[in-house]
Amino acid sequence: MNSPSPTPILATARSRWTARQTAIVGTPGESWTYNGGATALLARLIARGTGRALHDYAKHALFEPLGLGPTEWGRDARGVEFAASGLRMAPRDLARIGVMLLANGEWQGQPVVPADWLQASFAPAVGMPDGRHYGYHWYLGANAMADGSGVRWEETVSAIGNGGQRLYLLPRLGLVVAITAGNYDAPDQWRPPITVLRDVLLPALQS
Repeated sequence: MNSPSPTPILATARSRWTARQTAIVGTPGESWTYNGGATALLARLIARGTGRALHDYAKHALFEPLGLGPTEWGRDARGVEFAASGLRMAPRDLARIGVMLLANGEWQGQPVVPADWLQASFAPAVGMPDGRHYGYHWYLGANAMADGSGVRWEETVSAIGNGGQRLYLLPRLGLVVAITAGNYDAPDQWRPPITVLRDVLLPALQS
């Protein structure tokens, strides 16, 4: 998504990722383009604002309150986390994050993420070329599900990662789906996770 300030682009050079500034190519907020550099910039702001490394802060604010198991976050030669990628955790822990999100940011009755922030995060911020929308790092769309009298479109909030990593949230169904895969950079990497959701899980729920 374009921003009012020059857009940072993430580049790799000798295993170091850097952000550099380029000219704005369109009116901010009117078009969407994936940009890992924007995520890297956001991570640096979090690290500076909290005084903690990104992974340390994530453990403190999110992973430990949820009781997650071991996590790992890839780093560059300077020891800075690759904010747009490289975070590893067990699928059940990824699913646990999804359960917390569907519970309006609470886990076992305790607040973890402010509910008003989640509401803002899941609101459409800009349209995408394929008809979906993009929120604050969330892909917003719908998936078809037969309900006996026709097809109903289920609102779906998705986190999407390279290789086929997915976290699907279907609020009306109270459904969380976590998928990990290793089809990195493959042009059809999107097929297995959406096939699992549309052709296996959703039909099973209607039977």
